[in-house]
Amino acid sequence: MGFRGFDAPKLTALAGDLDTLAGNAGKLHSRLAALLTSAQQDLPSGQSASRDPDLQALVGDLVPMPSFFGGRRRLPGSLSGELGDMQASMKRRIKQLEGVRELAGKGYPVADGSVFLDENAPDAKKIDEALRNLRALDGKDFGTNGNRDDLEKISGELDGLTAAELDALMTKASPKDLAFYNELLTDTGDSLWNPFDENGLPEDRRRDTLSLMLSKISPQNVPRFQTAFPGTQPTFTNTGAYEQGGNNQNGQTNSGIHWAPPGDPLFQNGVSADDVNQNQFGDCWYVASLAGLAQKNPRFVQEGIKENPNGTVSVRVWDKEGTYHWVTMTADLPTDQNGNPISTYGNGESWPAYYEKAFAMVYSEDGDGERGYGGIEGDDPKKSAPYLTGQEGEDLRTGGFLGLGEHDDKNLGSLKRAFESGQVVTVSTPADESLDKNHPQEWGSTYHSNHAYYVRGFTDDGKVILGNPWGTSGYPPITVTQEQFDQYFQSPEAFDVP
Repeated sequence: MGFRGFDAPKLTALAGDLDTLAGNAGKLHSRLAALLTSAQQDLPSGQSASRDPDLQALVGDLVPMPSFFGGRRRLPGSLSGELGDMQASMKRRIKQLEGVRELAGKGYPVADGSVFLDENAPDAKKIDEALRNLRALDGKDFGTNGNRDDLEKISGELDGLTAAELDALMTKASPKDLAFYNELLTDTGDSLWNPFDENGLPEDRRRDTLSLMLSKISPQNVPRFQTAFPGTQPTFTNTGAYEQGGNNQNGQTNSGIHWAPPGDPLFQNGVSADDVNQNQFGDCWYVASLAGLAQKNPRFVQEGIKENPNGTVSVRVWDKEGTYHWVTMTADLPTDQNGNPISTYGNGESWPAYYEKAFAMVYSEDGDGERGYGGIEGDDPKKSAPYLTGQEGEDLRTGGFLGLGEHDDKNLGSLKRAFESGQVVTVSTPADESLDKNHPQEWGSTYHSNHAYYVRGFTDDGKVILGNPWGTSGYPPITVTQEQFDQYFQSPEAFDVP
């Protein structure tokens, strides 16, 4: 009898037939080689048994030799490799299917998507053990060294569960168990009576476990997960866009901000700096760095984001020690009442929004500062570099002696050397609103005070071309002379690109 529409014995028989077909490919090789060799012997000198160069190469190859001995890997057009890979994959997935069926037979909840997973078959004992240890946290006396050891043990258990096992645990655990676990994870404060105890988990370790869990569970359990672990969704209620109804610099407005999934894929035509449009949150310093990185190494940016089978999205973010972590988030984004995204977005693609959302989840200048989208509004471009690349940003400075009299290196030649060496270069504008009216007319609305820009290139006569993170469609790049740069820009910074 089939399980969720799949008949394991029939699938096993099909895998066996495919294995047989793959094995027969070698015999076909020998027979065809013998036929062509015989035909070649009967032909006049200079004529070929076949007009196909691949088939002609079989002449004399009566005993197929492995490729590492200089022989042929397989017949031209042969499916032996593909059939072998297919039957091996089917056998792995049949084991998973049978394991999930056994799990369901024991009364464990099984999501429909679990039958498609390519992972080890689920083990009910591992689920029970993890659930038992999770429940045992309630009322436990953690001793004089705090609870970190116990939490690290459970975190390791959860990390080792397959997606089917973890999803079953999430369904069987009570909301109280999950909420209490979250409370213990996030409470890293001192107990006061012992200065040497360790409580909770460090933020990066905590986020690693929760991100891995969120990337594995079924879509049906995602709302349950978010309720239990609210820290996995960054807030937007502390932003200027929420409090003031828009971005007062670029004039974009909104109403009815809420979470909603985007209608666009991660990518359409790969990654480009032109995809980046800051929209309404005041994090130009981060978005300018992201756009500059997308310009310098689009492949690196694209490799740093992935969509998981359950619809969640993971983004690669580095920590202060230069180690990257996959930060997982739900697919929904801050959206206005008309369905328009208000966070950083692309032209028909959503990848910039998830880079920004991941950054909003992890960034805090002092470790205890304001979090969420409001926590990334208004800061220094070079501070975003370690999170994007794992490498520190730097101010471009010149002059001075022993640190005295040093100042911004605003020479365009210096910026050009940094840019051409492969670095992302950003600049800022003074917080002087009078400049918004008195800047060169040809810059239009692209120029704004108290804002960040990224270097896109240089003209043949040495002028710098600056991009606005508000996007190129309404704010085209501007060309700036040395004299104009000295008057209207400041704080050049740079960071290396992997």
